[in-house]
Amino acid sequence: MTVLRADARRNLGRVLEAASEAFAELGPDVTVDEIARRAGVGHGTVFRRFPTKDALLAAVLAVRLEELADSAESLLENADPGAAFEEFVWLAAGACGRDRALFEGVPRCESFPDVATTKKRVQACADELLERAQAVGSLRGDVTADDVSALIVSAMHAADQRGAEPDAWRRYIAVVLAGLRASS
Repeated sequence: MTVLRADARRNLGRVLEAASEAFAELGPDVTVDEIARRAGVGHGTVFRRFPTKDALLAAVLAVRLEELADSAESLLENADPGAAFEEFVWLAAGACGRDRALFEGVPRCESFPDVATTKKRVQACADELLERAQAVGSLRGDVTADDVSALIVSAMHAADQRGAEPDAWRRYIAVVLAGLRASS
């Protein structure tokens, strides 16, 4: 492990913070020049630590996915499996709604080990939350975690296309959740 000088550590922190904000706001297509400008460093400083923009995006996504995985794992302790599942869906959708990088960038960076590993943690929790909710009859038994993921992504894409209505995703996710609940 390389020990960074104090100024290099500061620059790295500023680059990661600026990248996190820029990717969240503008998505994965934001330029490295914009990230460097926001961080107050030169273009070369970014590339000295991250060989490609996707490597920088993957570093940011790994942190975001870690946070989501930690939250999902804590939901496994919830005594109400149906409520835990719905809370997870709201957490995942909310994270995507706030962060374009998470919404648009994960497929682009799945080849990076940190992203792939943490995504698997999130998926394992989603699978378990779904299975538990189905076992107690809170959710339809004919859907899989992949189905739920596809529905969430579809709802987020549809909301993104609306443009002028930034919170449309909330209504769409509520509709998805209503459709996933088991019939009484």
